[in-house]
Amino acid sequence: MLPCNRTLARLLQTIFASASLLLGASSQAEDGITDTEIVWGSSVPLSGPNAGYGPIGRAQRACFEYINNDLGGVKMGDGKTRKIKNLMYDDAMEPARALQNARRLISQDHVFAISGNAGTGANLGARPYYNQEKVPQVFVFSGGPMLGDKENVEKFPWTMPALLAYNTEAALYAAFIKEKFPNAKVALFNDDSGGPFFAKGFVKAAKDMGLNIVIHEEHTYSEPTIDAKIDRIAASGADVFVDATTPKFVVQALKRMAAINWKPNHIIWGVGSSIGGALQPAGTDVSKGIYSGIWLKDQANPAFANDADMKLYVEQLKKYESGLNPADQNAATGWFVCQAVKSVLERTQKPTRESFMQAARSMKGQKVALLLDGITLNTDGSMDGYPIESVQMAQFDGEKFVPVGAIINFEGKTPAP
Repeated sequence: MLPCNRTLARLLQTIFASASLLLGASSQAEDGITDTEIVWGSSVPLSGPNAGYGPIGRAQRACFEYINNDLGGVKMGDGKTRKIKNLMYDDAMEPARALQNARRLISQDHVFAISGNAGTGANLGARPYYNQEKVPQVFVFSGGPMLGDKENVEKFPWTMPALLAYNTEAALYAAFIKEKFPNAKVALFNDDSGGPFFAKGFVKAAKDMGLNIVIHEEHTYSEPTIDAKIDRIAASGADVFVDATTPKFVVQALKRMAAINWKPNHIIWGVGSSIGGALQPAGTDVSKGIYSGIWLKDQANPAFANDADMKLYVEQLKKYESGLNPADQNAATGWFVCQAVKSVLERTQKPTRESFMQAARSMKGQKVALLLDGITLNTDGSMDGYPIESVQMAQFDGEKFVPVGAIINFEGKTPAP
């Protein structure tokens, strides 16, 4: 009987050892991180009317490839260097598809975190699921104010935006108009995704400052053309046009304005004013003179020709994603998001999602490649969930954005949604 008992004991030891390995592998897979690799995800619009934001994901992927191949990976706070395996899916910026991708990234791909997901509606639609699963949803391409205020950070601690909050951006534009065009007749135009949050903030700020909004129009992404709405806005007699929509419709607006010879002072919010993604496609002759708030360095500006971060970005983008235009600020944004992720990973002390979010929620004057000098990333737990709260007003001269005034710092002053 003794040999049988020994055999049984060995069998049980083997079963327990195998079970431990399987459980360990499962846990490790759920975490999406090993000693040598991090599984990272993104869900971006590569098709549909918002495909102009696709370069965010593509440039982010190129940057991860650069980190893996040229730097050997990212050295995290625990001293281990890991390569980043990036999985990217198309959601056309549709909330239902964004949620579907989130489920796939988490339940099938076992990602450690995601970043660079575009669109306010798409990110809000997937936010409950990322937070339920405690998976970081960080540096998302949206300025939705409900992504960074205290109440929402406490309710959804795993979500963090990348952009200046739309209501802050709107208030800054209103102040700019009040100073530069105090007696203007203002027209406001926005899309129906992130645009309403911008519009709400702008209308409130305009009222507080005594600005005269003579017309307010909104459009949906499903509309094939906005020509009729531009015609109505032009007929209102407005001489300042505040334009808060996506690159596709910015191009349409600019072309229609040229066709009807309407030439107001034109302000385009940051997410729609990419030189390579909107102004050049519309025609630099009709785009000349546009105002916008910027926070990233402009590849088209000769002043940054010898900037080390810019040279690296242009060189490596050409190497790993040659089909992208480095003058497209959406591509620059994707590169910035990747570099911001790298910066947080370097400060992540343990290979856990919780440790990563602790690092993300405690940034102090964090300098990241392509941010304008004077703009840094700052967060403070739930008290400050907006990494960027500064902007530089600038005007497009047909080739580049020329700064107008000094950088406006709103650090810690983003109004409640």
